[in-house]
Amino acid sequence: MGFFQQVQHIEGRASCQDDFETFYLQRKSQFDAFDQQVQVACLQDLKNAQKMKRNPVMEKYAYMMEYTDPDYFLTIQDQLPQVDEQKRALIQTLCDIEVSMREEMNQKYPYLLSQARLTYSMQDEKDDTSFETYLRGELMTYSDETLYVYGQMILRMAQNHENLIEKILTNTVQAYGYDSLAEANKFIMESQKQ
Repeated sequence: MGFFQQVQHIEGRASCQDDFETFYLQRKSQFDAFDQQVQVACLQDLKNAQKMKRNPVMEKYAYMMEYTDPDYFLTIQDQLPQVDEQKRALIQTLCDIEVSMREEMNQKYPYLLSQARLTYSMQDEKDDTSFETYLRGELMTYSDETLYVYGQMILRMAQNHENLIEKILTNTVQAYGYDSLAEANKFIMESQKQ
């Protein structure tokens, strides 16, 4: 939470930084869907960042600007840890897999997913970041070791026809009191008809 609170947006503090409950539920829903090995690796990355006086949350948002605000990104890219082409290629492969998982959820639960981020980087705007760009920014902050175990998890899930996005969304809607994704989707559909 401390990393998140320390981030300074170009235009000042972001409104989401004052909504602890939403931040907590969404991040908990995400990390609870990860394999334990990935959870441990992510925690170690955070501890290492703290020791090195780096802020991976700030770095994630900065990496996202490569797509949402390319001109500004050019002015800050030298301040970020460099990501080599091999790591970028792996991240893009993982993004492609997860975007297809997200697209599957878009099709199954269109009303629920209409409340979420847009899916593709090509849909990015300065103040509206897509799922793909957000994911890419986060993965850029992972250490090589964490990215490796994360990648193993994603590949295993894909091979077993499991959907990480579905697991995260299920955790999220249950945290908000729904029994299932179908129930949350139906509730939003009915509320939009009124």
